[in-house]
Amino acid sequence: MGGDFLHVAIDVSGDGKLPVPPKDLNDPLTQVFNFTMFLTSNTLLKNFTISNISTTTPPLANIMNQEPGQTVKHINFEWPDCLVGDGKEDIGTTARGEYNISIHQNFRLNGNDFYSVFNLPISVTNSISQFPGAKQLLTKPPPGPLGANGGRMSCDMISNPIMNFTALVNSVNNPPGQPFQDLAIETTPRNDGGQVGGPGVASGNGGTPAGGTAQGQVGSGGSALSIRYRQPVLVVAATILGFAIRF
Repeated sequence: MGGDFLHVAIDVSGDGKLPVPPKDLNDPLTQVFNFTMFLTSNTLLKNFTISNISTTTPPLANIMNQEPGQTVKHINFEWPDCLVGDGKEDIGTTARGEYNISIHQNFRLNGNDFYSVFNLPISVTNSISQFPGAKQLLTKPPPGPLGANGGRMSCDMISNPIMNFTALVNSVNNPPGQPFQDLAIETTPRNDGGQVGGPGVASGNGGTPAGGTAQGQVGSGGSALSIRYRQPVLVVAATILGFAIRF
């Protein structure tokens, strides 16, 4: 991979089954709390931040709050300066090589909270120029993070300690199966729908008589449907709730 920046698109709605902002996400049964993303390499001992909810500027901003109303969130990560190269450089002179896009998801599933990590392997081998093209300024959300001069960020500025695999395994709390495939997904139904008012009294002319019963209470004449899904959905992660990844 190469080019001006890394582009990742994530469907965060579970194929349209889960709400996304600006809808209310505070569901006691099932909801996505947040995503964080990192570019990691165990062989090169590198761990770069892609998105960690540390600012309000993409891609470091909360992924769930970007592009309100969109079920697919786009993350555009500007390659840092140590990944610049054209494939002709000597081995070991840059940090180019084998990486994982490490996607961390904090979520609630059927009333229980979970934390999952999914690693998507990539190879950073194609050409990455020192100065990104001006056309990327038209990209939404804007690629980042950028250095103080608007160029590529220093790798040291977005570098984190590498976590060994055993510690990473111990940090997760995966659900007992694949959501949508092994596990039926439960969501809380809305309770403000249904008929407005109680049964009326026919007046014989199609209207409501004076003193009739057209007042009533909102929702008293209807019942909310409990929504349960058990539908196979194409997802990349084996244990991560409701997202598919595209490049």
